[in-house]
Amino acid sequence: MERRARFACVGCRRLKRKCPKELPACSLCLRLEKQCEYSVRARNLYQDANREPSTGSQKASVEAELHSSIDSSPVQGLVNRHGNTDTFPAMFFLDSDVCNRPLASDCHPAPAPTATPCVLSSEAYRVYETYFSTVHQWLPILSKKRVRRHMAEYGSLTSGPSQLLFLCMKLVSEPLPPDVSARENSTYMEVLETLLRVENSCLSCLQLLQSIILISVYEISHAIYPAAYLRVGHGSRVCVIMGFHDRKNAVQLFKDTITWTEREEERRAWWAIFCLDRITNQGINGLPLAAPEPSPGELLPTPETAWNEGGVGFNEPLFASSFSNNTSLGSFANVCQAAHLLGRVLRHRDERNVALSFRIAEARQLHHILASLSSHLSDSARGSYPSGGSIAVATTLCFSARLILYDIYACNEKYSTDHGRSSEEAETQQEAMAGIFEVVRSTWQLTRRILDSIDQDAEGGGADNLSPLLCHCLYAAAGESEWLMLEQEDSSAVTWLRDIVKLLQLIGTRWRVAGAYLSEIYRWPGYSSLVK
Repeated sequence: MERRARFACVGCRRLKRKCPKELPACSLCLRLEKQCEYSVRARNLYQDANREPSTGSQKASVEAELHSSIDSSPVQGLVNRHGNTDTFPAMFFLDSDVCNRPLASDCHPAPAPTATPCVLSSEAYRVYETYFSTVHQWLPILSKKRVRRHMAEYGSLTSGPSQLLFLCMKLVSEPLPPDVSARENSTYMEVLETLLRVENSCLSCLQLLQSIILISVYEISHAIYPAAYLRVGHGSRVCVIMGFHDRKNAVQLFKDTITWTEREEERRAWWAIFCLDRITNQGINGLPLAAPEPSPGELLPTPETAWNEGGVGFNEPLFASSFSNNTSLGSFANVCQAAHLLGRVLRHRDERNVALSFRIAEARQLHHILASLSSHLSDSARGSYPSGGSIAVATTLCFSARLILYDIYACNEKYSTDHGRSSEEAETQQEAMAGIFEVVRSTWQLTRRILDSIDQDAEGGGADNLSPLLCHCLYAAAGESEWLMLEQEDSSAVTWLRDIVKLLQLIGTRWRVAGAYLSEIYRWPGYSSLVK
C-alpha cells in the first residue's frame, strides 16, 4: 500500500508548494528532476488513514529505513550522545524542520543493576526527611520514590542534575543562621556554582527544572530580588524548550516519558513554574508574565494521597464548569486553579487599552468566579487548616487575586468621569467595597486557624511548616485592616491587624520575606498607634 509522509518534503516546503508527500520521494520533485528529502520526523510519522497494521517484516524494514535515514542525517549520533551540550543539535533552534526528532528524556545512562538495595547516607536521609516533612507539604512537586532512588543511585556524584537537585532540597530545607545573609549563604553559593556547571555540561532535563524551581522558592522566600523574578523567567524558558507548556502543539525536545510518575512530575514542575510566575507578579504592575497560559486541554495535578503514597492517580481538567461540585481535586490542584485566576486578574489589571464597558463586564465575571472558588476552598478545608499547607496557599492566592481586583474599582477617583458613570460601574464599586471587607475578614479567620493549629501542635515544627507563599496575602490584608482602623475606627480591624502581624512574625523566623513585609508595616500610622 502506498505510504505517505506526515509533512511536506524539504524542497516543497521551502518553495511554498503543495507536496504530494509520497515516499521515498514525492512525484513533484521527481518530475522536476530535483532531489527529494524529508526531515526525520516527517519520515518517522508517516501514516495512511486506511492502512492495515504492519507485519513484523514490514516493521523491521521501516525501522531499518528510518535508522539509515538518521545515520545519514546532519545530526548523526546526536540522539545517542545528547547528554553533553557539545552534542546538542543547534538546528533545533535554527531550523526545527531539519532537526525535530525527539531526544531521549533521560540525560544519564541507566546505572548497572546491583545485587544489594540502595541505601541513603545519613546526610541524604536527613535532607530527604526534612524536605518531605516541610517544603513538600506546601509545594508537592517531587515524587518521594523517584527522589529516593535518584539520591541513592547518583548521590556520590560530584556534579550533575541529581547532585544539583539534592543541594537544592538541602537549600530550602535548612533554616538560615541568624547572622548569615540569604545571599551569602554558603549552600546557596554552592547551588549557584553547581547550577552553572550543570547547565554548561548537560542538556535541560526534569531534574534541572526542579532544581531551578527550588532555587526560585529560596529566592522568593528570602526576598532575593531581582534574582527571584529572573529565576522564575529562567524556569519558564526551560519549560517551554522542553514542551511542557503544550504537549499537543509545541515542539517536543524529548520523547514522552514511559511512566505515569515521571509524567506527573513533569506536569507538577510546569504548574509550579506557572504558579511562581503569577506569585512574583502580584506586587508589581505592568510587567509581562513569563509563563504562557495553559493550553485548553491542560490537566491539573493528581490528588496528593496517591502522589505521596507512590501510586497511580487521576487528573482533572483545568477548565471545568464549576468548583463547588468538584470534590476530587487535590490541594496542589487547588493552588494551580487559584494561580490561574490570579494570572487573569493580573492581566486585567495591566491591560488598559480596552473599552471600559468590557473591563467592567470582565471584572464582574472574575469577581463571581473568585467568590465561587473561595467558597469551594472553604468547603474543602472545613474543619482545620494545615499550618501553611497547599490548601492554605491556594486560599491566600485566591484572596490576593480578589484584593487586587477590588482595589481597581473600590476607589471613586479611579473611575473615568468623561462620559458619566454607568449603573454597572456603581454596582461594581459596591461589590468591590463589600468584597474587600469579606476577604480581609476571611484572611483573619484563616490566620486565626493557622495560629491555633500551631499552638495545639507545639511539637509539630511550628514555623518550619509555614509557607512563605502566604506572606503577600497577609501583607495586603494587613493594609486593608489598617485602612478600616483609620477610616471607620473598626475595633474588629484592630484584632485582624494584630493577628496577621503575629503570623507574619512567626513566618519571619523561618523565611525572611516576611521580615521585608513587616518592616513596611511597622512604619504605618495605624500600626504605630496600635503598638502605643
